Amino acid sequence: MPLPYARYIVLEHEGVWKINLDNRYYGPFATREEAVENATGTAQKASGAGYPASVLLMQGTAFETLWTSVQPDSA
Repeated sequence: MPLPYARYIVLEHEGVWKINLDNRYYGPFATREEAVENATGTAQKASGAGYPASVLLMQGTAFETLWTSVQPDSA
C-alpha cells in the first residue's frame, strides 16, 4: 500500500504566513520565505522517509508548486 501524499501548502492566513498540512495550520512565520524554507525542509524529510511530498504556494485560489518529490508521469 502506498504512503499518503504529503502536501505542504504555504499561505497567508489571518495576516501571517502559515503552513497547512492535512487541514492543520503550522506557524506563524514572519515571512513567506521563512514559511517556504520550513515547509521545503519538512517535505524533503518526508520524501526521504518514502512519502511523496510537495510544497505549494497558495495565492488566492491559485497554487504554484515550489518543490516536489513526485515526478510527472511520462505517458
